[in-house]
Amino acid sequence: MKAHQQQLIDKYKSGQLSDSEHRELLSLFHCDDLEFELKQELYDQLAQLPDEANPEIVIPEFDRIWKKIKQKKKAERKTSEHRINYWYYAAAVLIVGLLIGNIFLLSRNKSPRNEFYSAIAPIGSVSQVILPDSTIVFLNSGSAVKYTRNEDQNTREVYLSGEAWFKVKKSKQVPFFVHTPFYNVRVTGTEFNVKAYDEDRDVVTTLEEGEIRVQSSEVLKLKNEIKLKPGEQLVYNKDEKSIVVSDVKTQIYSSWKDNKLIFVNATLKELAVLLERKYGVEIKIEDKQIAGYHYDGTIKNETILDVLNILQNTLPITYQIKGQEIIIRKK
Repeated sequence: MKAHQQQLIDKYKSGQLSDSEHRELLSLFHCDDLEFELKQELYDQLAQLPDEANPEIVIPEFDRIWKKIKQKKKAERKTSEHRINYWYYAAAVLIVGLLIGNIFLLSRNKSPRNEFYSAIAPIGSVSQVILPDSTIVFLNSGSAVKYTRNEDQNTREVYLSGEAWFKVKKSKQVPFFVHTPFYNVRVTGTEFNVKAYDEDRDVVTTLEEGEIRVQSSEVLKLKNEIKLKPGEQLVYNKDEKSIVVSDVKTQIYSSWKDNKLIFVNATLKELAVLLERKYGVEIKIEDKQIAGYHYDGTIKNETILDVLNILQNTLPITYQIKGQEIIIRKK
């Protein structure tokens, strides 16, 4: 393996990768010429794992994920190269983390409560993860989940940072919990969306099907758990420490998983945040007055330039691109 590629792996292990280097590391999985070297390097990393790591679990997991990546690559050659590859990025991140140490490895000796895997969606992409119980999770841009894969526990738990859509496999005997930094969501089997970005003012849970219960956490103490019905949304405002439950059109809040964004009376400031996450760009609004402009619309296959031109033709604004930054001004 070339020195530069080895350097990327070493920097990943020490947590020193920049965003651009992280993307470059993941892009190695696209290179058929590097397949043998990359796989051999990851096997070498396996050999260096501590003795307590369980090879009966780790090695088959590695082979399973690698096989998934190869199958997906073959299928993608028959489809458009511009389609978002949900599983691919999740698998690439998972396999690197699994073998290089950014994920807690399964151990014979450690308590099951400490045995977790992690999966992420890099900025500007959406990832799909299938949990050990067959629950399906879509991760929005800049999001991560940590989850256990032990099958002998009485509960199923995931820890969410960012935004995720869940289709939870039904099990009344083994409830499913989504832990956010502010409250917990208890599920038995349903479809719902949770948005809990650190930088956002609101933590939002939207129920599509089934039933969920929002419960207290160490940070937020509720008098009683809050039960949501399909079509309802709970919004917790971090600043005001208030909770509002209302009826909503749920497809608006989960459309991102289908590579689509739907805006209803969204401010330009809110829109800018969503575009930054979707396209992996930086947007600066110079005039506070225009940040409050409202916009209705749908974005699906448009590029960021397409979107900016639509906004420029719809609202009294103009934009300028400087390096990696998009500056929006009043027209």
